[in-house]
Amino acid sequence: MRGREKPLSRVVLPFHIMAKPVCGICNLDCRYCYYTMKPRELYPGVQKFQMAEETLALYARQYLEAMPLRCEFGWQGGEPLLAGKDFYRKAVRFQREFGGAGQVVTNGLQTNGTLLDEEWCDFFRENKFLVGISIDGPAQVHDVFRRDRAGGPTWRRAWAGLELLARTGVEFNVLVTLNRANAPHAGNIYRYFVNRGVQYLQFIQILERRPGTDEPTDFSCTPDQLGRWMLDVFEQWAARDVGRVSVRFIDDALHGIIFNRASTCVHSQRCASAFVLEWNGDLYACDHFVYKEWRIGNIHQAPLADLASAPRVEEFAALKTDLPAACRQCEFLSMCWAGCPKHHRPIGRDPARTNHFCEGYKAFFSRALPELKRIAEYLRAGRLPPTAGDAARPGPAPGSHVRLPAGGQAFTPLRKHGPASAESHAFASEGIAPAAPPGRNDPCPCGSGRKFKNCCGRK
Repeated sequence: MRGREKPLSRVVLPFHIMAKPVCGICNLDCRYCYYTMKPRELYPGVQKFQMAEETLALYARQYLEAMPLRCEFGWQGGEPLLAGKDFYRKAVRFQREFGGAGQVVTNGLQTNGTLLDEEWCDFFRENKFLVGISIDGPAQVHDVFRRDRAGGPTWRRAWAGLELLARTGVEFNVLVTLNRANAPHAGNIYRYFVNRGVQYLQFIQILERRPGTDEPTDFSCTPDQLGRWMLDVFEQWAARDVGRVSVRFIDDALHGIIFNRASTCVHSQRCASAFVLEWNGDLYACDHFVYKEWRIGNIHQAPLADLASAPRVEEFAALKTDLPAACRQCEFLSMCWAGCPKHHRPIGRDPARTNHFCEGYKAFFSRALPELKRIAEYLRAGRLPPTAGDAARPGPAPGSHVRLPAGGQAFTPLRKHGPASAESHAFASEGIAPAAPPGRNDPCPCGSGRKFKNCCGRK
Protein backbone atom coordinates (compact mmCIF):
# COMPACT_ATOMS: atom_id res chain seq x y z
CA MET A 1 0.00 0.00 0.00
CA ARG A 2 1.15 3.53 -0.67
CA GLY A 3 1.71 5.63 2.45
CA ARG A 4 -0.81 8.35 3.21
CA GLU A 5 0.01 11.85 2.10
CA LYS A 6 0.08 13.42 5.58
CA PRO A 7 0.07 12.12 9.16
CA LEU A 8 -2.74 12.63 11.64
CA SER A 9 -2.43 15.84 13.61
CA ARG A 10 -3.72 14.22 16.81
CA VAL A 11 -4.55 10.90 18.42
CA VAL A 12 -8.09 9.64 17.84
CA LEU A 13 -9.78 6.99 19.97
CA PRO A 14 -10.64 3.87 17.95
CA PHE A 15 -14.04 3.88 16.28
CA HIS A 16 -15.85 1.79 13.70
CA ILE A 17 -17.84 2.82 10.65
CA MET A 18 -20.76 0.94 9.14
CA ALA A 19 -21.18 2.34 5.65
CA LYS A 20 -24.55 2.27 3.86
CA PRO A 21 -23.70 2.78 0.18
CA VAL A 22 -27.34 2.43 -0.94
CA CYS A 23 -29.00 3.76 2.24
CA GLY A 24 -31.92 1.47 3.11
CA ILE A 25 -32.69 0.29 -0.42
CA CYS A 26 -33.25 -3.48 -0.50
CA ASN A 27 -34.60 -6.18 -2.78
CA LEU A 28 -36.46 -7.73 0.17
CA ASP A 29 -39.29 -6.43 2.33
CA CYS A 30 -38.65 -8.00 5.74
CA ARG A 31 -41.46 -7.01 8.06
CA TYR A 32 -39.25 -6.26 11.05
CA CYS A 33 -36.62 -4.20 9.21
CA TYR A 34 -36.38 -0.68 10.59
CA TYR A 35 -34.05 0.62 7.89
CA THR A 36 -36.08 0.36 4.69
CA MET A 37 -38.00 3.51 5.67
CA LYS A 38 -34.83 5.59 6.10
CA PRO A 39 -34.59 6.80 2.48
CA ARG A 40 -38.04 8.40 2.74
CA GLU A 41 -37.50 9.70 6.28
CA LEU A 42 -34.06 11.22 5.81
CA TYR A 43 -33.93 12.12 2.14
CA PRO A 44 -37.44 12.81 0.79
CA GLY A 45 -37.49 13.46 -2.92
CA VAL A 46 -34.23 11.65 -3.65
CA GLN A 47 -34.74 9.08 -6.41
CA LYS A 48 -31.37 7.32 -6.57
CA PHE A 49 -29.35 6.18 -3.57
CA GLN A 50 -25.81 5.26 -4.55
CA MET A 51 -22.60 6.42 -2.90
CA ALA A 52 -20.67 8.48 -5.43
CA GLU A 53 -17.06 7.64 -6.28
CA GLU A 54 -15.96 10.99 -4.84
CA THR A 55 -17.63 10.19 -1.51
CA LEU A 56 -16.22 6.67 -1.47
CA ALA A 57 -12.67 7.91 -2.08
CA LEU A 58 -13.01 10.62 0.57
CA TYR A 59 -14.40 8.12 3.08
CA ALA A 60 -11.62 5.61 2.46
CA ARG A 61 -8.90 8.24 2.81
CA GLN A 62 -10.33 9.85 5.96
CA TYR A 63 -11.07 6.54 7.68
CA LEU A 64 -7.64 5.10 6.91
CA GLU A 65 -5.96 8.26 8.18
CA ALA A 66 -8.01 8.20 11.39
CA MET A 67 -7.29 4.51 12.14
CA PRO A 68 -3.58 4.12 11.25
CA LEU A 69 -3.01 0.72 12.89
CA ARG A 70 -6.15 -1.24 12.06
CA CYS A 71 -9.03 -0.06 9.90
CA GLU A 72 -12.16 -2.22 9.62
CA PHE A 73 -14.57 -1.34 6.83
CA GLY A 74 -18.15 -2.51 7.37
CA TRP A 75 -20.70 -2.49 4.54
CA GLN A 76 -24.44 -2.77 5.16
CA GLY A 77 -27.80 -1.64 3.86
CA GLY A 78 -30.53 -2.14 2.97
CA GLU A 79 -28.84 -4.66 0.74
CA PRO A 80 -25.25 -3.54 0.12
CA LEU A 81 -24.80 -5.80 -2.93
CA LEU A 82 -27.12 -3.41 -4.79
CA ALA A 83 -24.19 -0.98 -4.92
CA GLY A 84 -22.69 -3.30 -7.54
CA LYS A 85 -19.41 -5.12 -7.99
CA ASP A 86 -17.58 -2.15 -9.47
CA PHE A 87 -18.31 -0.12 -6.34
CA TYR A 88 -16.50 -2.62 -4.12
CA ARG A 89 -13.65 -3.00 -6.61
CA LYS A 90 -13.16 0.75 -6.31
CA ALA A 91 -13.39 0.53 -2.51
CA VAL A 92 -10.57 -2.01 -2.41
CA ARG A 93 -8.53 0.08 -4.84
CA PHE A 94 -8.91 3.19 -2.66
CA GLN A 95 -7.97 1.21 0.43
CA ARG A 96 -4.75 0.13 -1.26
CA GLU A 97 -4.09 3.63 -2.50
CA PHE A 98 -4.61 5.45 0.79
CA GLY A 99 -3.53 2.79 3.30
CA GLY A 100 -0.31 3.18 5.24
CA ALA A 101 2.67 0.85 5.50
CA GLY A 102 1.94 -1.95 7.96
CA GLN A 103 -1.68 -0.88 8.39
CA VAL A 104 -4.16 -3.77 8.72
CA VAL A 105 -7.23 -3.19 6.54
CA THR A 106 -10.25 -5.51 6.60
CA ASN A 107 -13.71 -5.62 5.04
CA GLY A 108 -16.95 -7.09 6.36
CA LEU A 109 -20.27 -7.11 4.53
CA GLN A 110 -23.76 -8.09 5.70
CA THR A 111 -26.12 -9.47 3.04
CA ASN A 112 -29.46 -11.25 2.77
CA GLY A 113 -27.68 -13.69 0.45
CA THR A 114 -30.26 -13.74 -2.32
CA LEU A 115 -28.12 -11.84 -4.87
CA LEU A 116 -24.89 -13.77 -4.41
CA ASP A 117 -23.31 -15.39 -7.46
CA GLU A 118 -19.97 -16.96 -8.35
CA GLU A 119 -18.45 -13.63 -9.36
CA TRP A 120 -19.39 -12.01 -6.04
CA CYS A 121 -17.96 -14.94 -4.12
CA ASP A 122 -14.73 -14.97 -6.11
CA PHE A 123 -14.30 -11.27 -5.35
CA PHE A 124 -14.97 -11.74 -1.63
CA ARG A 125 -12.58 -14.66 -1.37
CA GLU A 126 -9.80 -12.99 -3.33
CA ASN A 127 -10.08 -9.78 -1.28
CA LYS A 128 -10.59 -11.56 2.06
CA PHE A 129 -14.02 -10.10 2.82
CA LEU A 130 -15.84 -11.56 5.80
CA VAL A 131 -19.49 -11.96 4.79
CA GLY A 132 -22.40 -12.06 7.21
CA ILE A 133 -25.51 -13.75 5.83
CA SER A 134 -28.94 -13.24 7.38
CA ILE A 135 -30.98 -16.43 7.82
CA ASP A 136 -33.55 -16.81 10.61
CA GLY A 137 -33.60 -20.62 10.69
CA PRO A 138 -35.45 -23.25 8.64
CA ALA A 139 -37.78 -22.02 5.90
CA GLN A 140 -40.86 -22.34 8.09
CA VAL A 141 -39.63 -19.65 10.50
CA HIS A 142 -37.33 -17.68 8.17
CA ASP A 143 -40.12 -17.00 5.69
CA VAL A 144 -42.58 -15.69 8.28
CA PHE A 145 -41.08 -12.19 8.23
CA ARG A 146 -38.33 -12.32 5.57
CA ARG A 147 -40.34 -11.89 2.35
CA ASP A 148 -39.43 -10.34 -0.99
CA ARG A 149 -41.02 -7.28 -2.59
CA ALA A 150 -43.70 -9.44 -4.19
CA GLY A 151 -44.53 -11.05 -0.85
CA GLY A 152 -42.82 -14.32 -1.74
CA PRO A 153 -40.60 -16.51 0.46
CA THR A 154 -36.83 -15.98 0.44
CA TRP A 155 -35.32 -18.92 2.37
CA ARG A 156 -34.35 -21.03 -0.65
CA ARG A 157 -32.49 -18.14 -2.27
CA ALA A 158 -30.78 -17.18 0.99
CA TRP A 159 -29.76 -20.78 1.69
CA ALA A 160 -28.44 -21.12 -1.85
CA GLY A 161 -26.32 -18.06 -1.10
CA LEU A 162 -25.00 -19.69 2.05
CA GLU A 163 -24.12 -22.85 0.14
CA LEU A 164 -22.32 -20.78 -2.48
CA LEU A 165 -20.25 -18.97 0.16
CA ALA A 166 -19.29 -22.32 1.69
CA ARG A 167 -18.49 -23.96 -1.63
CA THR A 168 -16.31 -21.11 -2.87
CA GLY A 169 -14.33 -20.74 0.34
CA VAL A 170 -15.57 -17.31 1.43
CA GLU A 171 -15.21 -16.57 5.14
CA PHE A 172 -18.69 -16.01 6.58
CA ASN A 173 -20.94 -16.14 9.61
CA VAL A 174 -24.70 -16.48 10.05
CA LEU A 175 -26.81 -13.73 11.59
CA VAL A 176 -30.15 -14.79 13.09
CA THR A 177 -32.67 -12.21 14.24
CA LEU A 178 -34.66 -13.29 17.26
CA ASN A 179 -38.32 -12.44 16.66
CA ARG A 180 -41.74 -13.58 17.79
CA ALA A 181 -41.84 -16.37 15.18
CA ASN A 182 -38.52 -18.09 15.85
CA ALA A 183 -37.80 -17.13 19.48
CA PRO A 184 -39.70 -20.09 20.97
CA HIS A 185 -37.45 -22.41 18.94
CA ALA A 186 -34.10 -20.65 19.34
CA GLY A 187 -32.27 -23.58 20.90
CA ASN A 188 -33.51 -25.87 18.15
CA ILE A 189 -32.53 -23.28 15.55
CA TYR A 190 -29.05 -23.17 17.07
CA ARG A 191 -28.77 -26.94 16.68
CA TYR A 192 -30.24 -26.71 13.16
CA PHE A 193 -27.31 -24.56 12.04
CA VAL A 194 -24.65 -26.43 14.01
CA ASN A 195 -25.83 -29.80 12.67
CA ARG A 196 -25.28 -28.39 9.19
CA GLY A 197 -21.71 -27.36 9.91
CA VAL A 198 -22.15 -23.68 10.72
CA GLN A 199 -19.55 -22.66 13.29
CA TYR A 200 -20.03 -18.90 13.62
CA LEU A 201 -23.40 -17.56 14.81
CA GLN A 202 -24.78 -14.21 15.85
CA PHE A 203 -28.22 -13.71 17.37
CA ILE A 204 -29.83 -10.26 17.59
CA GLN A 205 -33.17 -9.73 19.30
CA ILE A 206 -35.77 -7.64 17.49
CA LEU A 207 -37.44 -4.76 19.30
CA GLU A 208 -39.41 -2.24 17.29
CA ARG A 209 -42.09 0.06 18.65
CA ARG A 210 -45.56 0.87 17.40
CA PRO A 211 -45.65 4.34 15.78
CA GLY A 212 -45.99 7.10 18.33
CA THR A 213 -45.87 4.76 21.33
CA ASP A 214 -43.39 2.92 23.51
CA GLU A 215 -45.19 -0.39 22.98
CA PRO A 216 -43.39 -3.20 21.13
CA THR A 217 -44.72 -4.47 17.82
CA ASP A 218 -46.27 -7.92 17.55
CA PHE A 219 -43.15 -9.29 15.84
CA SER A 220 -40.75 -8.12 18.57
CA CYS A 221 -39.01 -10.51 20.94
CA THR A 222 -40.24 -10.51 24.55
CA PRO A 223 -37.95 -10.37 27.61
CA ASP A 224 -38.99 -13.89 28.62
CA GLN A 225 -38.24 -15.22 25.14
CA LEU A 226 -34.80 -13.61 25.20
CA GLY A 227 -33.90 -15.11 28.57
CA ARG A 228 -35.08 -18.60 27.63
CA TRP A 229 -33.33 -18.38 24.27
CA MET A 230 -29.99 -17.31 25.75
CA LEU A 231 -30.13 -20.08 28.34
CA ASP A 232 -31.13 -22.77 25.86
CA VAL A 233 -28.38 -21.87 23.41
CA PHE A 234 -25.78 -21.49 26.16
CA GLU A 235 -26.60 -24.84 27.76
CA GLN A 236 -26.31 -26.64 24.42
CA TRP A 237 -23.08 -24.85 23.61
CA ALA A 238 -21.53 -25.50 27.04
CA ALA A 239 -22.46 -29.19 26.90
CA ARG A 240 -20.85 -30.03 23.58
CA ASP A 241 -19.64 -27.08 21.51
CA VAL A 242 -16.98 -25.19 23.50
CA GLY A 243 -14.07 -24.65 21.13
CA ARG A 244 -16.13 -25.92 18.21
CA VAL A 245 -18.84 -23.28 17.73
CA SER A 246 -18.61 -19.54 18.28
CA VAL A 247 -21.73 -17.69 19.48
CA ARG A 248 -21.33 -13.97 19.77
CA PHE A 249 -23.26 -13.28 22.97
CA ILE A 250 -21.40 -16.10 24.74
CA ASP A 251 -18.04 -14.90 23.43
CA ASP A 252 -18.86 -11.40 24.62
CA ALA A 253 -19.83 -12.56 28.11
CA LEU A 254 -16.61 -14.56 28.44
CA HIS A 255 -14.61 -11.63 27.13
CA GLY A 256 -16.15 -9.41 29.81
CA ILE A 257 -15.25 -11.88 32.57
CA ILE A 258 -11.67 -12.42 31.40
CA PHE A 259 -10.74 -8.89 30.36
CA ASN A 260 -13.17 -6.85 32.54
CA ARG A 261 -14.65 -5.16 29.51
CA ALA A 262 -17.14 -6.20 26.86
CA SER A 263 -16.06 -6.73 23.27
CA THR A 264 -19.20 -5.14 21.77
CA CYS A 265 -21.01 -1.87 22.40
CA VAL A 266 -24.23 -3.43 23.75
CA HIS A 267 -22.73 -4.45 27.09
CA SER A 268 -19.91 -1.92 27.28
CA GLN A 269 -19.81 0.89 29.83
CA ARG A 270 -19.79 3.32 26.93
CA CYS A 271 -20.90 3.31 23.33
CA ALA A 272 -20.58 6.20 20.84
CA SER A 273 -17.79 4.51 18.89
CA ALA A 274 -19.78 2.70 16.17
CA PHE A 275 -21.03 5.18 13.59
CA VAL A 276 -23.09 4.94 10.42
CA LEU A 277 -21.96 6.60 7.21
CA GLU A 278 -24.77 7.17 4.75
CA TRP A 279 -24.53 7.15 0.97
CA ASN A 280 -24.01 10.95 0.75
CA GLY A 281 -21.36 11.24 3.48
CA ASP A 282 -23.69 11.96 6.40
CA LEU A 283 -22.39 10.50 9.67
CA TYR A 284 -24.85 9.30 12.33
CA ALA A 285 -24.20 8.32 15.94
CA CYS A 286 -25.34 4.69 15.66
CA ASP A 287 -27.13 2.24 13.39
CA HIS A 288 -30.08 2.28 15.80
CA PHE A 289 -30.18 6.09 15.97
CA VAL A 290 -30.16 7.16 12.34
CA TYR A 291 -32.45 10.11 12.97
CA LYS A 292 -32.03 13.75 12.01
CA GLU A 293 -31.34 14.71 15.63
CA TRP A 294 -28.39 12.31 15.77
CA ARG A 295 -26.74 13.39 12.54
CA ILE A 296 -23.17 14.30 13.55
CA GLY A 297 -22.13 15.94 10.29
CA ASN A 298 -20.89 15.17 6.80
CA ILE A 299 -17.43 14.07 5.69
CA HIS A 300 -17.54 16.57 2.82
CA GLN A 301 -17.61 19.35 5.43
CA ALA A 302 -15.39 17.91 8.19
CA PRO A 303 -12.94 14.99 8.53
CA LEU A 304 -14.14 11.76 10.11
CA ALA A 305 -11.63 12.11 12.95
CA ASP A 306 -13.13 15.48 13.92
CA LEU A 307 -16.71 14.26 13.60
CA ALA A 308 -16.01 11.18 15.74
CA SER A 309 -14.91 13.40 18.63
CA ALA A 310 -17.52 16.13 18.22
CA PRO A 311 -19.48 17.38 21.28
CA ARG A 312 -22.64 15.80 19.88
CA VAL A 313 -20.98 12.39 20.14
CA GLU A 314 -20.42 12.93 23.86
CA GLU A 315 -24.09 13.81 24.23
CA PHE A 316 -24.96 10.52 22.58
CA ALA A 317 -22.54 8.64 24.84
CA ALA A 318 -24.46 9.97 27.84
CA LEU A 319 -27.44 7.80 26.84
CA LYS A 320 -25.27 4.91 28.00
CA THR A 321 -23.03 6.40 30.68
CA ASP A 322 -25.91 8.00 32.62
CA LEU A 323 -27.11 4.70 34.04
CA PRO A 324 -30.75 4.10 34.89
CA ALA A 325 -31.32 4.09 38.64
CA ALA A 326 -32.39 0.43 38.60
CA CYS A 327 -29.09 -0.61 37.01
CA ARG A 328 -26.76 1.01 39.53
CA GLN A 329 -27.50 -1.52 42.25
CA CYS A 330 -27.96 -4.54 39.98
CA GLU A 331 -25.74 -7.53 40.74
CA PHE A 332 -25.21 -8.06 37.01
CA LEU A 333 -24.21 -4.48 36.19
CA SER A 334 -20.66 -5.45 35.21
CA MET A 335 -22.02 -7.96 32.67
CA CYS A 336 -24.78 -5.81 31.20
CA TRP A 337 -24.22 -2.05 31.67
CA ALA A 338 -27.88 -1.37 30.88
CA GLY A 339 -27.70 -2.94 27.42
CA CYS A 340 -28.39 -1.00 24.23
CA PRO A 341 -29.94 2.49 24.65
CA LYS A 342 -32.35 1.59 21.83
CA HIS A 343 -33.94 -0.96 24.17
CA HIS A 344 -34.51 1.54 26.97
CA ARG A 345 -38.06 2.49 27.91
CA PRO A 346 -38.34 5.39 27.46
CA ILE A 347 -35.39 6.12 25.20
CA GLY A 348 -33.34 8.96 26.62
CA ARG A 349 -31.71 9.84 29.96
CA ASP A 350 -34.67 9.50 32.32
CA PRO A 351 -33.20 7.90 35.49
CA ALA A 352 -36.42 5.89 35.88
CA ARG A 353 -36.04 4.21 32.49
CA THR A 354 -35.51 0.46 32.19
CA ASN A 355 -34.18 -1.87 29.53
CA HIS A 356 -37.02 -3.71 27.80
CA PHE A 357 -35.01 -6.94 28.02
CA CYS A 358 -33.86 -6.50 31.63
CA GLU A 359 -35.70 -9.50 33.05
CA GLY A 360 -34.43 -11.69 30.22
CA TYR A 361 -30.83 -10.68 30.89
CA LYS A 362 -31.29 -11.31 34.61
CA ALA A 363 -32.76 -14.75 33.96
CA PHE A 364 -29.76 -15.64 31.81
CA PHE A 365 -27.00 -14.30 34.04
CA SER A 366 -28.53 -15.69 37.24
CA ARG A 367 -28.40 -19.20 35.77
CA ALA A 368 -25.41 -19.06 33.44
CA LEU A 369 -22.88 -16.86 35.23
CA PRO A 370 -21.34 -19.60 37.44
CA GLU A 371 -20.72 -21.82 34.41
CA LEU A 372 -19.46 -18.87 32.37
CA LYS A 373 -16.94 -18.12 35.11
CA ARG A 374 -15.85 -21.77 35.22
CA ILE A 375 -15.26 -21.81 31.47
CA ALA A 376 -13.50 -18.44 31.68
CA GLU A 377 -11.01 -19.85 34.20
CA TYR A 378 -9.98 -22.54 31.74
CA LEU A 379 -9.70 -20.02 28.91
CA ARG A 380 -7.73 -17.65 31.12
CA ALA A 381 -5.29 -20.50 31.70
CA GLY A 382 -5.13 -21.05 27.94
CA ARG A 383 -7.11 -24.32 27.91
CA LEU A 384 -10.49 -25.66 26.87
CA PRO A 385 -12.75 -27.00 29.64
CA PRO A 386 -13.99 -30.61 29.69
CA THR A 387 -17.65 -30.88 28.67
CA ALA A 388 -20.29 -33.58 28.37
CA GLY A 389 -19.86 -33.75 24.61
CA ASP A 390 -16.10 -34.30 24.54
CA ALA A 391 -16.19 -37.91 23.41
CA ALA A 392 -18.37 -37.27 20.38
CA ARG A 393 -17.40 -33.83 19.21
CA PRO A 394 -14.83 -32.91 16.58
CA GLY A 395 -12.57 -29.93 17.06
CA PRO A 396 -10.04 -29.07 19.77
CA ALA A 397 -9.67 -31.61 22.57
CA PRO A 398 -10.49 -30.63 26.17
CA GLY A 399 -7.44 -29.27 27.88
CA SER A 400 -5.83 -28.31 24.57
CA HIS A 401 -3.90 -25.07 24.54
CA VAL A 402 -5.75 -21.84 23.72
CA ARG A 403 -3.68 -18.73 23.21
CA LEU A 404 -5.00 -15.54 24.79
CA PRO A 405 -3.92 -12.50 22.78
CA ALA A 406 -2.42 -9.42 24.35
CA GLY A 407 -4.83 -6.51 24.55
CA GLY A 408 -7.99 -8.54 24.94
CA GLN A 409 -9.24 -9.10 21.44
CA ALA A 410 -11.36 -12.12 20.58
CA PHE A 411 -10.09 -15.04 22.64
CA THR A 412 -12.11 -18.16 21.90
CA PRO A 413 -10.55 -20.82 19.65
CA LEU A 414 -13.19 -20.07 17.04
CA ARG A 415 -14.33 -16.55 16.35
CA LYS A 416 -15.59 -14.84 13.24
CA HIS A 417 -18.04 -12.11 14.11
CA GLY A 418 -16.43 -9.02 12.69
CA PRO A 419 -14.46 -7.99 9.64
CA ALA A 420 -11.17 -8.28 11.52
CA SER A 421 -11.05 -12.06 11.73
CA ALA A 422 -8.86 -14.09 9.42
CA GLU A 423 -9.38 -17.52 10.99
CA SER A 424 -10.40 -20.37 8.73
CA HIS A 425 -13.42 -22.61 9.10
CA ALA A 426 -15.21 -25.24 7.08
CA PHE A 427 -18.52 -26.99 6.74
CA ALA A 428 -19.06 -30.60 7.66
CA SER A 429 -17.74 -32.97 5.03
CA GLU A 430 -21.22 -34.02 3.98
CA GLY A 431 -21.92 -30.47 2.82
CA ILE A 432 -25.18 -28.56 3.14
CA ALA A 433 -28.30 -29.52 1.26
CA PRO A 434 -31.52 -27.52 1.57
CA ALA A 435 -34.31 -29.74 2.80
CA ALA A 436 -37.64 -30.14 1.06
CA PRO A 437 -40.59 -28.61 2.95
CA PRO A 438 -41.75 -31.13 5.57
CA GLY A 439 -45.23 -32.57 5.83
CA ARG A 440 -47.28 -31.82 8.93
CA ASN A 441 -46.46 -35.21 10.48
CA ASP A 442 -42.78 -35.21 9.48
CA PRO A 443 -40.02 -34.52 12.02
CA CYS A 444 -39.52 -30.77 12.44
CA PRO A 445 -36.42 -29.63 10.50
CA CYS A 446 -35.27 -27.49 13.45
CA GLY A 447 -34.08 -30.66 15.18
CA SER A 448 -36.42 -30.62 18.18
CA GLY A 449 -37.52 -34.25 17.68
CA ARG A 450 -41.18 -33.21 17.55
CA LYS A 451 -43.53 -33.39 14.59
CA PHE A 452 -43.51 -30.34 12.38
CA LYS A 453 -47.17 -29.58 13.12
CA ASN A 454 -46.42 -29.47 16.85
CA CYS A 455 -43.30 -27.33 16.54
CA CYS A 456 -42.32 -24.75 13.90
CA GLY A 457 -45.41 -25.59 11.83
CA ARG A 458 -47.89 -24.51 14.48
CA LYS A 459 -50.37 -21.98 13.19
